[in-house]
Amino acid sequence: MIDVTCALIRNDEGLVLAVRRGQGRSNAGKWEFPGGKTRAGEDHEDCIIREIDEELGIDIIITGRLDAVEYDYGDRQIRLIPFLCDTLAAAPVLREHDEFRWLRPDELVNLDLTAADIPVARQYASEHRLAVNAEPETEEAILTEEAGEELARMMGRITSVEEITMVAHSAVSNESLLSQLVSLSSSREKRVGFMSSWVLSKVSDINPAAMSPWLAMMIDALPGVPNESVQRSFMRVIMRSRLSDIPLSHHARLIDYCMAIMREADTPVAPKAYGMEILADFCGLYPDMVNEVTGLVQLAITDASGGMKAAGRKVIARLRDKS
Repeated sequence: MIDVTCALIRNDEGLVLAVRRGQGRSNAGKWEFPGGKTRAGEDHEDCIIREIDEELGIDIIITGRLDAVEYDYGDRQIRLIPFLCDTLAAAPVLREHDEFRWLRPDELVNLDLTAADIPVARQYASEHRLAVNAEPETEEAILTEEAGEELARMMGRITSVEEITMVAHSAVSNESLLSQLVSLSSSREKRVGFMSSWVLSKVSDINPAAMSPWLAMMIDALPGVPNESVQRSFMRVIMRSRLSDIPLSHHARLIDYCMAIMREADTPVAPKAYGMEILADFCGLYPDMVNEVTGLVQLAITDASGGMKAAGRKVIARLRDKS
């Protein structure tokens, strides 16, 4: 059985990228979700990021995954591992394919897909519906106005990682801008929320302490964040912050949230990894948590990828030192 990864790459409009296999390849002319075989010793997550870069030349952020599909092509048996991903890119660079399309979830099932990709398309279409011409909620309109309509429009126009990094460098010493970005991260305009939270993650790379005034707000917002990308960014910001910067009043709330996502089987890999790191840090303050957190980490990595297992083992080793 050969492990093969594929990516359902979504743009800011919620459309999914499909690509057509070029001439000279097996299943030439068939449509598929891009990806490829996992190399020896390579994590599935690392594989899909590498494959998308090699095949399409675009950056992606993994936000989740679908059920794996096993298929027998006769000459080979594969296990297809589908990842849900977001991208800033408007168009891929086709290196192994001859056409691409951005499609609604319901349109995917009508493509002439390769056999293994058909159940992936059906599963995604059954679980995702694209909202068309939805009117913004009153609360959302107020939020955008408070955060600044001009900034919201600017975040919606960002198209590159370089622009994200530039905004982050501007925000790191600008409390007003940071405050607006935190507010816009909760926007239900997916692209605005996605970009704003990504900037905050970049800010934490430059100077984690710069985010300390907004940690309580982010912890309060986590249970209701509108999409997985924002959850991932918020968790990363919190993970990179010092515990001393997290208000004591929010310790229990954050601990409960991290434990909850550790217990959920469908939690994306990145937030779960950040959650166990946060819990391990809290064990230094609250040693009575060590056994419970150790059990949660062991459970979370039981059927996880190699990378997740390695990260979990490191956390468990840290917890043993605290016990």
